[in-house]
Amino acid sequence: MKRTFMLLVFLSLVLVSFVGTAQAARTIPASNETSTLIVEVTAYADTSLRARTDLVLCQGNEDLRDNPPLNSSGEGVNCIIHQEHTMATSGSTYYAKDIMVDTGNQIDPANNLKTTRHIDFSATSDGTPAGNMYSSESTTVTSTSTAYTGAGCCNWGIQDSATLSSTCDQVTAGSEVSLYEGEVTSDSSARIIAAFIEEPVEITYSVNVGPSAQTGEDHAKGSATAYVEADITEGSGDGTAESTDMGYDQSTTVRGLIDLVMEVSFSTGGS
Repeated sequence: MKRTFMLLVFLSLVLVSFVGTAQAARTIPASNETSTLIVEVTAYADTSLRARTDLVLCQGNEDLRDNPPLNSSGEGVNCIIHQEHTMATSGSTYYAKDIMVDTGNQIDPANNLKTTRHIDFSATSDGTPAGNMYSSESTTVTSTSTAYTGAGCCNWGIQDSATLSSTCDQVTAGSEVSLYEGEVTSDSSARIIAAFIEEPVEITYSVNVGPSAQTGEDHAKGSATAYVEADITEGSGDGTAESTDMGYDQSTTVRGLIDLVMEVSFSTGGS
């Protein structure tokens, strides 16, 4: 019996604090020297292919080398983590991956990270029935800070007499596929660095699994999982009071003749 699965998942998480002096995760100003890294990869293989990406970008408003712990005067650290591992055997594989990393201050809609990935795999197009393509990918944003009270120029780089409260947030979105035939397209972006804290910390991730362009099939064949995890803890005032605590965990898996689409958007703000 043939089974066909078609799933569309859309998730938008927006954390905004409106009461008192509560704050959501905040962007951190860039260092005096900034850099931009751009990588573009295009590959084809009719037997095997392996690709790997591991990226960690952290920005702090004090010395990163003496952490943990963060000091108690308003130190903050934001990080972006991006990972992708792909392996294809005994098939025909088209692979493309573009990555842009910018450590400078960003203003919406610009981001510190932008990635795109496209994989088209067919186990039979090379004339053999055996073959498999496995690929996993995830993008994570973390934001951690201690509370700080002060008039004038605060540790976050703006003129502000308000209290900046503590925060500890982590959001991860990703996907995992194991395909006999199929195509995977994904995009992600993240922002953690900005000159002013009014700019939100953001992460977006989208993935689309469908039929291979190398065959005349209507669906991909194999299995696919798309997931998102969020742990949000926010303080209120300059003490240790915890005013927001949220956990979110979602995973969707399909097997057989499949299609899968997921879009994730997370944004923070404060007032």
